[in-house]
Amino acid sequence: MRTLDFDVCGQKMRQSPKSDFSGIIKGTKKYLRCKFVLSTEWSGCKIVAVFWHYDSEIEAVPVLNGTCDVPDSVTDFSEFEVSIVGGKGKYRITTNRVKVEQGV
Repeated sequence: MRTLDFDVCGQKMRQSPKSDFSGIIKGTKKYLRCKFVLSTEWSGCKIVAVFWHYDSEIEAVPVLNGTCDVPDSVTDFSEFEVSIVGGKGKYRITTNRVKVEQGV
């Protein structure tokens, strides 16, 4: 399994400098995982990762212990984007989207 690491500070999410996103090949299934390192604004929140293809939301996946698997529904595209959303009570926080490119 390959892990894509993301750093999240408040509402800003970015690829972690220690994570290599190169050489990802589209069409893999049950292979990619996302790991999110979260700032304190996310403490106590239930979190979901939202996967996008262009401007269409494809699938939302629960984030448990800071990780989630990339859904098979996005791995056939040449690129997809991911963002996260968290909430507790009336508190809600979201991030920008980060693009992940996949080759052939």
